[in-house]
Amino acid sequence: MADLVADTPEATPKSGDRQAVSSVERVLTREQLEEFTERGYIVIPDVVPPDLIAAINAAIDEQIRARPPAEGHVGVVYRFQQLTDSPVFASLLRDTEAFSLAEQLAGEGALDFPETAQTALTYPPFKDARENPHIDGGKGRKPGDPPWTFTMLAGFFMTDQSSDDTGNLFVWPGTHRDHANLFRERGPEAFTTYPRVTLPERDQVRGCPGDMLLKHYLLGHNGGHNTSDSVRRTVYFRLRHREHEAKWREALQDPWHDYAPLRRLLSSSGETGQPDRQL
Repeated sequence: MADLVADTPEATPKSGDRQAVSSVERVLTREQLEEFTERGYIVIPDVVPPDLIAAINAAIDEQIRARPPAEGHVGVVYRFQQLTDSPVFASLLRDTEAFSLAEQLAGEGALDFPETAQTALTYPPFKDARENPHIDGGKGRKPGDPPWTFTMLAGFFMTDQSSDDTGNLFVWPGTHRDHANLFRERGPEAFTTYPRVTLPERDQVRGCPGDMLLKHYLLGHNGGHNTSDSVRRTVYFRLRHREHEAKWREALQDPWHDYAPLRRLLSSSGETGQPDRQL
């Protein structure tokens, strides 16, 4: 892929125009790349067009009809589906520029296309009592067993989460670097539970229907509150670098192992990608 660092704004619809996704190839800006390296996540607006949002919500409606939650349920409901059984979910990556945008972080051709999608629903009124983050794949793991690690999380907002407490994902910015530092010090086999580090203030990830979240695997996160009047809906994919399964130990210790373009960006700016905070 050509130089991925753009100094001009990415090609995107004008501010406030959420009716269509731009047909111009989108390139992440330098500011977006730097935000991802520093904070561990970015939200990209207007990736999914309205007709596909409607189709995905219709598929989620069908999921709920087929397996409704208990009467009066409050809180989260997670559903996983094989993309071969639910091809409309694959359209979020295949029929938009989402996969290309993710590859701009990991490298062209570097990511495997996922086999499953996750639907995350949060029924109000709900407040999550967990005060600390987690990293997927470590809970209950025994030393010597490979954890369920991956490269990045791609999330698609199917409902309005542009204000707080609407089911927003909680994230702890910068902890992707801190976790990698801890695994360098203690070894990747230390990943048998959440590797506690000094935590910054958490963020609520905000987005509108059609926006996409890209989040570093090592970034601490958790489900969030929903005190709104509607059920939060987000669709997630776990994306893996093609070499990740064989090199997960290296990826746990080096936050940029699966992100060659970002490694080059950090090198060109004289940064190392090491955490700034003390553990």
